[in-house]
Amino acid sequence: MPCRAAAAEVLADNPERVTARTDDLTDELAREIRAAVEKAAPGESASSAAPSEVKALEEIRSPLRRAEEHVTPTVPDAARFFGAKSAAVRLLRFLWRGQASFNALLLEAGNAAAAAAEQDRAANERQARRLEDSVERLRREFAQRDAGQDARLAHLEAQRTAAHPGAPAGPADPGGVLPESVYALFEQRFRGTPEDVARKQRFYLPFVRNLPGPVFDAGCGRGEFLRLLKEQGIPGRGVESSALAVRTCRAAGLDVIEGDAAEALAAAPADSLGAVVAFQVVEHWPAAQTYRFLAEARRAVAPGGVLIVETVNTTSLSAMNAFYLDPTHVRPVPPQALQFLCDAAGFRDYRVEFLSPLPESERLVEGSENDALLNAILFGPQDYAVIARVPAE
Repeated sequence: MPCRAAAAEVLADNPERVTARTDDLTDELAREIRAAVEKAAPGESASSAAPSEVKALEEIRSPLRRAEEHVTPTVPDAARFFGAKSAAVRLLRFLWRGQASFNALLLEAGNAAAAAAEQDRAANERQARRLEDSVERLRREFAQRDAGQDARLAHLEAQRTAAHPGAPAGPADPGGVLPESVYALFEQRFRGTPEDVARKQRFYLPFVRNLPGPVFDAGCGRGEFLRLLKEQGIPGRGVESSALAVRTCRAAGLDVIEGDAAEALAAAPADSLGAVVAFQVVEHWPAAQTYRFLAEARRAVAPGGVLIVETVNTTSLSAMNAFYLDPTHVRPVPPQALQFLCDAAGFRDYRVEFLSPLPESERLVEGSENDALLNAILFGPQDYAVIARVPAE
């Protein structure tokens, strides 16, 4: 930068000469501003060191932050001839006053645009995650439905071929049980989605951790609880009487056999299991079959193991309505009766958990003790479970 030793004296003693020297001072200030901008801007080495995946929003923010430092010309305190330069800046401020206002407004608009872009990006990321979750949920649901439909078709074709090769299938026997394909459709419509069932069954996971053996799921149905066990790294296997459900479970990579629950337990070695669970199963059996199942479970579960039996809550009238909705239910099992059978089979430390409460919109507004009593009788929890243990040795 050229030396101008007399600049301060000229400005102090001869203000009339300022106009004549304006061009020179303006050029000098422009050089100073350009030098400051170059100093603030990243050099080639900095840009080369920056990662190649620099985000677009940061590329917008960075120049805006640098530009904010140069909205109006300023003179550094340590600059040579600070007094002269500052006086010149004040004298010439009218030249860039409008430009400074424009720069400030432009920066404000740029910052607002960058902030809006960041908000849009965050909103888009949240929306993308929600869409991915929805797509994955639908993919699993359709995969399960496809497997179930394939199993139903295969089962019906096998029945037709075995009974009357080459002849069309006739109507089901009205005196027998419901065809498996029909009951599978019934469960799909009235029991709820696999996700709904799994959400309720998560309650039982703390009871089946750190047990002396694997979990045996009697009447595992579509395999909701076995999937939860697999996700948690808990060993488990199941038995199911429906060939269609077994195929659906196996298609999902679950260890499931087809057969009767009591017979499957009878084949298991003594003290070889950590837990036996049966969700919504015992209401399909007469009392003698329920007791046999519990006795076989007691023999197969190791000391310290767990028994979990869930069924319809008979103390709630609304739950009993759901009980009779299922045409395959044999008889309701009151909590006291199930506790007695578990005790008779040799289980101890049993407790009763009432589950699946109705939403508030389907219950009475409680303003008195009588309202609470009516709610318990009419609109009480829909299910209950007996949770018992095998005494530790």
